[in-house]
Amino acid sequence: MRVSLRRVAAVVVAAALLTPLAACSASGSDGDKHVTLEFFHRWPNEPKNTYFKDLVAEFEKENPDITIKTESVLNDAYKDKVKVVAGSSDAPDVLFSWSGSFLDELVKGGNVMKLDSWLKDNPEIKDRFYESQLTPMQVDGVQYGLPVDMQAKLFFYNKDAFAKLGLKVPTTWDEFIDVLDAIKDSGQTPIEFGAKEQWTIAHYIGTLNQRVLPEKTFESDMSAAKGTFENKGYTTALDRFAELTKYMNADMTAVGHETARNAWIAGDAPIMYLQGSEVNYMNDVAFDYGTFNFPSVDGGKGDSQQLTGAPEGFVVSAKTKHPKEALRFLDFMLNKKNGQAFTEKTGELSAVKDAVADSDAPAILKSIAGDIVKASAMTPWLDNAYDPQIVTAYLSQTQMLLGGQRSPEDVMDEVRATAKRVRDAS
Repeated sequence: MRVSLRRVAAVVVAAALLTPLAACSASGSDGDKHVTLEFFHRWPNEPKNTYFKDLVAEFEKENPDITIKTESVLNDAYKDKVKVVAGSSDAPDVLFSWSGSFLDELVKGGNVMKLDSWLKDNPEIKDRFYESQLTPMQVDGVQYGLPVDMQAKLFFYNKDAFAKLGLKVPTTWDEFIDVLDAIKDSGQTPIEFGAKEQWTIAHYIGTLNQRVLPEKTFESDMSAAKGTFENKGYTTALDRFAELTKYMNADMTAVGHETARNAWIAGDAPIMYLQGSEVNYMNDVAFDYGTFNFPSVDGGKGDSQQLTGAPEGFVVSAKTKHPKEALRFLDFMLNKKNGQAFTEKTGELSAVKDAVADSDAPAILKSIAGDIVKASAMTPWLDNAYDPQIVTAYLSQTQMLLGGQRSPEDVMDEVRATAKRVRDAS
């Protein structure tokens, strides 16, 4: 299935790169100015594709002087095409962006409009969002994007299984290991994990790095020009990860995330590290379930009240010929009314204040949104936090660690060597 998806993505990329997005235009049969904006996002699949089609139709109805031309392609194809069109004269006016390194690259290329002046003139727009979700859409303290959603990684657990064994939600590492031991002693696999896709590894390692390392070290090593990864805490984090693997399914490296999630839903293991948005896939769960944050690590220097995750959002092209109209569309997309609709229709968590709480979303989604709001800060995804070369080395080496082919020290030797090459090239 994954092979076929990659082939489809490749075909989409090839076709997309041959046909640049059309340039923005201004025309009108009656001589009045009529603006056409290009809108580019990464959701050609449902339910988000229909959600954004309906949203665009509603905007056009309220703004008859503006037409929105939408294009959407899946993740990998989107990344490839954005690299081609974002810096061109035919750049889309409003486009999707991940936070972290993806946004950094758009900004470094001079392709994204600064929003600070607009937000200063329209403080009610800035106040609409949770501060913790605005910060990841900044680069060097400047606001370049606005968040559409909130994403967070949590341990989902089978409440029925915990109750049967008399277990409580752990908050420290020792408590976590005690819980895992109790589940293992009962004859069950404690944690379900699919490590065939490397991004699932990134979520564990990124969280453990944050829990173990001093904050300044953790943040400094995100810089391609400064990152050294010399702190011994990185090896400690890998040691803790290796410790957890003893409680995971033995076939983890051969199993994809979706397969592992289905096994968790079927009750094969009581615990799995999942994103809040994956509640969408849990309609058939036959047990009561809840969530808990990644426990603190004994001796760790990081803030254990952080949550791993990062918002996704939208930016405006620095090359747009119609900045006022583009900003009007951005404002419309991310108002509270549409934030509630976004949550109700897609099952995702809107980053607009109280949009989730005031929606008809399931209680578990509201609970997760509350956890995100209460978190002291958001820990960025590892695969968005570091230079792509470092990410590739980190995850490929850690995947081999899972297969017994590398030690934590081996992994970090390769990461440090790659970081040096990146620094030297900066």
